[in-house]
Amino acid sequence: MTDEYERQKANRQQMAREWRPGEPLPAIEYTEEEDILWETVTAKLSSLHREMACANYRRAAKAVVLERQRVPQLAEVTPVLTGLTGFRLQPAEGTVPAKRFLGAFADSGFYATQYMRRPESLYHSPEPDVIHELVGHAVMLGDPVFADLYRRFGQAAQEVSAPGALRDLIQVFWFAMETGVVYEGGRPRVCGAALLSSVAEMESLEQVELRPFDTADIVAQDFDDTDCMPVLFAAESVDHLVAEVQRFLTRL
Repeated sequence: MTDEYERQKANRQQMAREWRPGEPLPAIEYTEEEDILWETVTAKLSSLHREMACANYRRAAKAVVLERQRVPQLAEVTPVLTGLTGFRLQPAEGTVPAKRFLGAFADSGFYATQYMRRPESLYHSPEPDVIHELVGHAVMLGDPVFADLYRRFGQAAQEVSAPGALRDLIQVFWFAMETGVVYEGGRPRVCGAALLSSVAEMESLEQVELRPFDTADIVAQDFDDTDCMPVLFAAESVDHLVAEVQRFLTRL
């Protein structure tokens, strides 16, 4: 199984590597097993989202309607996003260098992988697979508030040059857009793509240490993105998160 997984992943990475802007997005032939995995994971995530996702995300999910019984293609989701917020998906070979990954947001582009997580990592993938990209980021990009914040991160990434500033930008992006938490109705709600695409992360939220969303504390906080997060930063609301991030980006 491992050999077959690696073969499929390598093939999809090559397709992304060979793709050029202006060409049709690569069409992936997902296997029946991958479609079943997608259906299993997204059904569980959808159930958790009803209770744990922030209101902005839940609204966006009604506009960015993802197929449930098979893995959607980037070419199916992109026109929906473009119509909603102007964003478009483009294939990624794997983890994209931070400055290029973030910088693409300024031009309404988002690098997305097209391979599936390993079956043994069903509910928490240590790498950004197609579930993470579509269920997490793509739906968020369908919300105008979040889409604008992505663009602001992108503009900052294109402008920064000092390594320390880029490192701080990555930190704040991680704790705001990947593992972001906000309070709604007095309860923590998830708004980060890495949390929204991980059953394990959402199910363990009650055990996580939630600290106030403070960018000075965030840039000082180490993290390991291969495991569930023991510490997260919760903003008072989506508006508060946006305001704090914009204040940080202005100072940067």
